[in-house]
Amino acid sequence: MYLEHFGLARHPFQITPDVKFFYDSRVHKRALATITYGLSKKEGFVVVTGEVGAGKTTLIEYLLASGNLKSVVTARISTTQLEAENLLELLVGELGLRKSGASKAAFLRDLNSFFLRTTQSGRSVLLIVDEVQNLSPGALEELRMLSNFQNREQPMVQMLLVGQPEFRGRLASRECEQIRQRVIASYHLSPLAPAEVSVYIEHRLHQAGWQGRTPFADGVYDRIHAETGGVPRQINRLCDRLLLYAFLEEKRRIDMEAVDNVVAEMRAENLAAASPAAGPEAAARDAVPQAEAGAAPAAVKPAVVPVAPSTRRHNGGPPAPEAYSELLSTIDDLRRLLGDYRSRMDQVLRLVSEQERRRKRGV
Repeated sequence: MYLEHFGLARHPFQITPDVKFFYDSRVHKRALATITYGLSKKEGFVVVTGEVGAGKTTLIEYLLASGNLKSVVTARISTTQLEAENLLELLVGELGLRKSGASKAAFLRDLNSFFLRTTQSGRSVLLIVDEVQNLSPGALEELRMLSNFQNREQPMVQMLLVGQPEFRGRLASRECEQIRQRVIASYHLSPLAPAEVSVYIEHRLHQAGWQGRTPFADGVYDRIHAETGGVPRQINRLCDRLLLYAFLEEKRRIDMEAVDNVVAEMRAENLAAASPAAGPEAAARDAVPQAEAGAAPAAVKPAVVPVAPSTRRHNGGPPAPEAYSELLSTIDDLRRLLGDYRSRMDQVLRLVSEQERRRKRGV
């Protein structure tokens, strides 16, 4: 939608990990250095943690695309809601091995044979486990057992464990003591510092084809950091919506007023999504469109405003007048936002229709 408006070749703030947009911040540089050191040992576990959206997956994608693992056979597991036996079967499949059977013993035999052939050829094996915090205790124990596989006292497989911060707490528990003792290197990805946010945003803009002065006005970068906490995925979501807002308002600069409006919209959407289902406590409903920036409008979902405790009847008496007043004010706010959304979505639909007509005419 806004690409032509800003002279961009591609979307700069998509939330899907893309190594073309990798930004080597201070913490990402340290993380890469830590991982590189750990992998050079060719044994044990390397652990990387970070909040949701901190850039863990992008970091791993960058590592795999860097060309530094040419002599390493990698297998990556991202579906980790698994029990022990399912994990082994999935690993056999990820490595492209022909199964000799359907039992745990058969899976272990297949893996051991593959590890042995690989190490004898002068290569090593790296198993990357994403979302490791979701693994069952049994599956985690299987990883520890796999790390025991050796060829002439040399480990045949190394593991890179990637997950959310809670995995660090789990790793500190008694049940994970043996795994903890085999951790070669560990790093936690923290959010971007305030000074890094502007560099991160402009890096992504330039990677998408932006030329010239930044479209963000003075003070907006600090506000973006305050609203997102410096988490890259949250920055991407907000910036994507800001560019869409500027396009719809036919503006080239994104100022604080634009941020105020977009943040209010996104908070209203979050409120609508988090509202409980209808019940005795539901007082009002208004349709709030849920749409990803740059995409066609999605299905409309109801926003439910729960009745505040103060509006309930006490001892058979009527609700307090001020409670009604507060509720009506909330309803009015939602109706106003709904009107803004509908107007904005109508504008989007008109633009999409016009672009489709132009495409068919070959303009």
